[in-house]
Amino acid sequence: MGAGDECRIEGEVRCAGQEKCVPVRYICDNDPDCSDNSDEEPQLCRAWRTQCGRGEVPCGDEERCVSITSYCDDPTMCHTDLDLRICQMLHNQRLQRLSTIILKDFGPRNNLEESEAREEEFQASINATLSHPECPLFHTLLGDQCLAIFFPAAVSWGESRGLCRMLGGDLLSSTNLTHFSALLHHLRTHRMTVDFWVGGRYVNSSLGWTWLDHYPMDLGSPFWAVRHYDTCHTRNITFPEDSGRIRTANEGTCYHYEQSPQQQEPEGWCAALTYRHYYYLSDEDCLAKKSPICVHSDHIQSDKGMTNVEEVEFNTLSDFAV
Repeated sequence: MGAGDECRIEGEVRCAGQEKCVPVRYICDNDPDCSDNSDEEPQLCRAWRTQCGRGEVPCGDEERCVSITSYCDDPTMCHTDLDLRICQMLHNQRLQRLSTIILKDFGPRNNLEESEAREEEFQASINATLSHPECPLFHTLLGDQCLAIFFPAAVSWGESRGLCRMLGGDLLSSTNLTHFSALLHHLRTHRMTVDFWVGGRYVNSSLGWTWLDHYPMDLGSPFWAVRHYDTCHTRNITFPEDSGRIRTANEGTCYHYEQSPQQQEPEGWCAALTYRHYYYLSDEDCLAKKSPICVHSDHIQSDKGMTNVEEVEFNTLSDFAV
């Protein structure tokens, strides 16, 4: 088929003599969907209906059945006696009489080129996130900080912190808007798609959310992500404590979006930058598997300037488990 001739919806094929597309599951269902009856063509239907049923084939000696489309996507999954002209027809995305199909070399897909392309992408990402002549091994320079954006690993928050310590630093802890903006830009520029742990955590109801250097985390915009919920809630405006006055915002409008972190029951007690939230902060399950963003001990930045790692009191995850 020429460019633009493909059916727009996945899992559909074109009728033989018209431009109408029909779902593959409609083939040989005794209900013509193509005006030329090409989806009910007898020769095709004899091959389409096997001992497994319509649209399925027996898979090897395992006494199981798989869909014809699944088998044609990966002919190496098992041995079957399916007429491979059907696979060729599905590959062409147009219904045909099997006798008119010239069978091409329809063997296992060669994904070597795709794998090699991913190696190139991986190497480019490594060079951009884990290498810089002015930083220690596995770190890159971002502003005045040497960061290890360790995307190949996926571990819990505590394990991430241990990995950062092995690299000579700790999980990134920063409330500096300039650093935060630069980091988000860097992740998006280099097409990162994994989730990352950072050094923020919920200590307890008294201390709330703090960085590893014990400085409180700024809550709300522009750092934290928003989440959508099926249920909605009103929002309150709290006035200065001396007045003790609270009123409902916007005449009690009910909102489905809430900004992380949830104040009453956090989604999790550890802070992360997640791809689904466009790398804004969110409260996440501390045992979830994510990649660490580490800052080297010689480049730990806080609101009060450069801080040597020896001056920072580190806590383990158990120190702040509630």
